[in-house]
Amino acid sequence: MTSEKIIENLQGIIAPVTTPFNSRGEVDQGAFRENMSSYAGSGLAGVLVAGSSGEAPYLTEAERLRLVEIAREAIKAPQVLLVGTGLEGTAATLRLSREAIARGADALLVLTPNYYKPRMDAEALLAHYRAIAGGVKRPVLIYSIPQFTGLTVDPETLRKLSRLPNVVGLKESSGKLDYVRAVLRKVRRGFRVLIGSASILYDSLQEGAVGGVLNQADFVPALCVALYDAFLHRRAREAHDLQQRLFPLADEISIPYGVPGIKVALDFCGYRGGQPRLPLIAPSAKAKRQIQAAIREARAGLDV
Repeated sequence: MTSEKIIENLQGIIAPVTTPFNSRGEVDQGAFRENMSSYAGSGLAGVLVAGSSGEAPYLTEAERLRLVEIAREAIKAPQVLLVGTGLEGTAATLRLSREAIARGADALLVLTPNYYKPRMDAEALLAHYRAIAGGVKRPVLIYSIPQFTGLTVDPETLRKLSRLPNVVGLKESSGKLDYVRAVLRKVRRGFRVLIGSASILYDSLQEGAVGGVLNQADFVPALCVALYDAFLHRRAREAHDLQQRLFPLADEISIPYGVPGIKVALDFCGYRGGQPRLPLIAPSAKAKRQIQAAIREARAGLDV
């Protein structure tokens, strides 16, 4: 796809896919390939490889790139292959971004650098994203997840970032609707804001967001896609009902248990979840039962 077509397709529901590991703690390429094949025919707008749900901080650069290669085999246009390439240093991020593009990435999701967070002001972030976006020939999205990075980018800085050439969007995962509204008022027209929190997805779509990158889409993609479709076709009552079904999947799975809980949900729903990579620990048997009960409740009465 051309960059213009990729940007056009950056809307709807994108699954931030997990990374399966085998009993030795190595990437299970076969399990990952199975999941990609399932997502290819799911109605998703695309997948995100090597995001937070993919345990990106625990992956080597070589592992990230191999996952891109495998995903590219299954994910075809118009689905978008979005790849997390954000590292702490600008040069390292640029190098990894170029390698990801060479292996098939359609667009890049670049995490805000955060180790020296007191120094990550507007000037530093502008220099970082300008260098990366100017050094690659694929669209770049900013990744804001302050609950992990400890860095909240103020809306005025995002206004400036949204005007950088080739910086085309934002994945915003704070879960704070007021902040999303403030950002949407500031960024340039056409800037693609994707929401990473199920609890505010519908309200954010109404405010001008174009889609969501939801970990719930890893294990119940049809429910997430149905919500987006109901929004698009102005079926407000249906969209509200589906939104209410997503709430417990966040409150009872992803928020209390994180990626290990999402992997349990994947296994329960017929995908390949498997074990998290240390130092993350798998949930207890009791927690697994609670996760399964939450999924059953969310799907009750639905053909998903």
